[in-house]
Amino acid sequence: MSGKRSRFDFTRRVPGRGVIPVIWWDFCAFLCWSWLKLSYGLRRIHRERVPATGAILVISNHQSFLDPMVNGVTVWDRQFTALARDSLFLGPFGWILRSVSARPIKREGGDLEAMKGALAELEAGRVVIIYPEGTRSPDGNMIEFKRGVLLLLKRVKPTVLPMGVDGTFEAWPRGRKLPKLRGDVVCVCGEPISGEELAKLDSAEALSAMRAAVSKAHEEAKRIRAGGAP
Repeated sequence: MSGKRSRFDFTRRVPGRGVIPVIWWDFCAFLCWSWLKLSYGLRRIHRERVPATGAILVISNHQSFLDPMVNGVTVWDRQFTALARDSLFLGPFGWILRSVSARPIKREGGDLEAMKGALAELEAGRVVIIYPEGTRSPDGNMIEFKRGVLLLLKRVKPTVLPMGVDGTFEAWPRGRKLPKLRGDVVCVCGEPISGEELAKLDSAEALSAMRAAVSKAHEEAKRIRAGGAP
């Protein structure tokens, strides 16, 4: 699934995007990885499962504001477009988010323009990440998936890459203004799932299958944090 990789093969990594934006992504990813590794001992498990080519819809559980950085440096080879709540796109931080292809989305009721942008990214053979829970977990445990992710699945049928993150809730829980200085974070890539096969299921079955795949990756991340082997 992973195929041959070269970090300098920008056409493979991010089809249709210029060299400068990809180099900027690599620079930002390096800074994020360095901080996450030093502060939280970030462990990235099964990165070889990230497909080297083609459209990918990354789905992950959502514990913290740290999650996009953790997911991003785990799929580092394939720059993704993230859908993030619109209130984050303010000032210099908003500029940085846009510069690495993040797109604002309204928390209530979805955002048609943001979803159209995500569809365009997938149709171009690029990568999109979405948090199907729709918001950060209040206690670190997974909550129910919302149906918005089905639009991206049904329209484009991309490869779906489930991911599980654990430890970011403890590092930066809801209600805390700034992250803690130290922690223990693990991110696990699950087995890729055929979008074509998922799209054959009815909506409830597809949503359940995706949630089960993310839950499996999350459980592995929790086990590794508890001292288990990958």
